[in-house]
Amino acid sequence: TPEALEGAAPIAKGLAGPGLLAYVITSKLGDHLPLYRLERIFARQDVHIARSTMCAWLLSAGKLVQPLVDLMANRVRESRVIHTDETRVPVQDETLKGKCKSGRIWAYIGDLDHPYVVYHYTPDRTRAGPSKWLDQFKGYLQADAYGGYDGIYATGVKEVACWAQGRV
Repeated sequence: TPEALEGAAPIAKGLAGPGLLAYVITSKLGDHLPLYRLERIFARQDVHIARSTMCAWLLSAGKLVQPLVDLMANRVRESRVIHTDETRVPVQDETLKGKCKSGRIWAYIGDLDHPYVVYHYTPDRTRAGPSKWLDQFKGYLQADAYGGYDGIYATGVKEVACWAQGRV
C-alpha cells in the first residue's frame, strides 16, 4: 500500500533519498556526466560523496527498477512492429590501462499499442544480442541493413527497411 511505502528509503539502509538519487541518475545517464565530475560538483558545495558510493547507488537503483524494465521489455516484444538500432558506447576496461573498449547499446521501440523504449547492452555487435532479445518475437522488425539481423528474419520475423539508411 502507498501508506506502507511512506518514509521508506529507496535503498535499504541508504542515506540517499529519492531526490538525490534522481539527481545522480539523471546527471550520469541523462546528462552523460562521469561520476568523477559529479563528485567534484558536489565537493564545490562542501558535500563529499565518493564516486564509489554513487556507483553503488546506481547499481542499487538499477536493481530496484529491474522489474519495471522487464515488464516494459515484455510489452515491447508484444508489439506488432519493433524498431531497433544500436550505437557504440565506450566501456571502461581496467585491463586496457585507462583505455576504453567498445560495447553496444541496442534500442528497442514498441508500436503505438506498446509505447515503450527499452535499451539492452551487449559487449559486442554480434548477432547473438538482438537474436536472444527478439527470440520469441514474430512480427515486423524495422532496422538498418546490418547483416546480423538476417538470422532473425530467417525465423519468420518480417524485415522492414529503415528509411534513415537510404542513400541517394
